[in-house]
Amino acid sequence: MTSCVVVAAGEGTRFKSRIPKILYPLQGIPVLEYSLKTFSQCRLIDEIVLVINEKHRTHYCKMELERKYPKIKNIVNGGSCREESVFNGFSKCSTISDTILIHDGARPFVTDRLIQAIIEAVNKYGACVPCYPVNGSVKIVRSEKLVCTIFEKDLEVAQTPQGFRREILEKVFSINKDRLSDYPDESSMCEKAGYYVKVIPGEITNIKITTRDDIKIASSLLCSGFTGT
Repeated sequence: MTSCVVVAAGEGTRFKSRIPKILYPLQGIPVLEYSLKTFSQCRLIDEIVLVINEKHRTHYCKMELERKYPKIKNIVNGGSCREESVFNGFSKCSTISDTILIHDGARPFVTDRLIQAIIEAVNKYGACVPCYPVNGSVKIVRSEKLVCTIFEKDLEVAQTPQGFRREILEKVFSINKDRLSDYPDESSMCEKAGYYVKVIPGEITNIKITTRDDIKIASSLLCSGFTGT
C-alpha cells in the first residue's frame, strides 16, 4: 500500500499575498488542488494525508476536499517546521502502508510518470529523491555582496515527491525527533543517517510556487497545453 503525505502547512511569506500561495487561484483552481487531483487519480496511490496550516482550517472545510478527492483519509495540522509537519502527516498514514511519498503542495504539476518512477525506485532502493540539474552558476550572496560562486557541474535541485520505505522514515524521524528543524527535507535526514538515497531525474515542469512570478510561469504552462500526465 502506498500513502502520500501532501504538505500544505507553510506560511508562504515570500509570496506576499493575503491569500496563501497554496490556495491562490491558478486559472481559477487553487494551486493545491492540482496535485491533489493527480494523486487522487493515480492508480498507484492508495491514500492521501493532507497537512494544513491550522489557521486556515475553516477555509479548507469550505473547500470540501475530502468529498472531491475521496483518497484523502486525514487532514491534519502542521507543526512549527517542515519536518514536524511531515511527521504529523506521516503519523496518520495507514499502518499497512509500506511506501510513503512526501509531496510539497506548492508543486502543482507532479505527473503520473514521476510518481511511478519514484515508487519503482523506492521498491528497489528504499529511498528516492527526484532532482533537476541547475542551469548556470550559483552565487552565494550576503548583504548584497558576492561571497563565492559555485559552478553547476555537480549541482541539482531537489524536487518532490520524495519516496521512502516506511521503516526508513520511522527510523530517521526517531533519530531526529528533537532536531527536525535542522533538515530541509526527508532525503537529507536519510542521507545524514547513512541510508542510500537514489536520485532520479526530476521534471522541468515540476515547479514550486514561491513568488507571484511563479504563478505567471505556471499559468503559461497550462496555456501551452500542459496536462500533467
